[in-house]
Amino acid sequence: MVDHEVRLEQMLKDDEKRKRQMVIPLIGVMLLFFLYFWKTDILLLLPMIIVGQVPLLYHAWHRKKLLLSFNKNTRYQQLVRSEFASKFAQPLLLLMLIASVELEWITLLTFIIAAFIGIIGLLILSVRFDRKLKEIDPLHVTGVELGHVQLQRKKRKSEAR
Repeated sequence: MVDHEVRLEQMLKDDEKRKRQMVIPLIGVMLLFFLYFWKTDILLLLPMIIVGQVPLLYHAWHRKKLLLSFNKNTRYQQLVRSEFASKFAQPLLLLMLIASVELEWITLLTFIIAAFIGIIGLLILSVRFDRKLKEIDPLHVTGVELGHVQLQRKKRKSEAR
């Protein structure tokens, strides 16, 4: 097993690298969102999902690989893989909802409500996975811990200037 501080540093380094890689897709999502409201065609959401979700999946995949290298416990590894599967389900949920709107099975309002509930539910599920991983491995770095350390480092950098 890897020490908590070493894990934290590796995750911070990995997170910083992935954030830089997500700038261009974020700009793409914003442009596609503008086009969507200009044209108001639900099919324009497909490129937004691809442009917006692929970098998130890439980040989640790297996080999964990093977490799997920290602990060889089978239960821990199973939970890490399950957490990644839940992140993978997010774009699939959106694709299914878009297909339902295009086939006129649901209305646009139903789409918005279902997408909101689905994404919030998957985010809550991710937090629950983090808690269970912490129970199995007390050295596990949760998303909340990672966020606090990132915030503290940003404050230190701004105070040093």
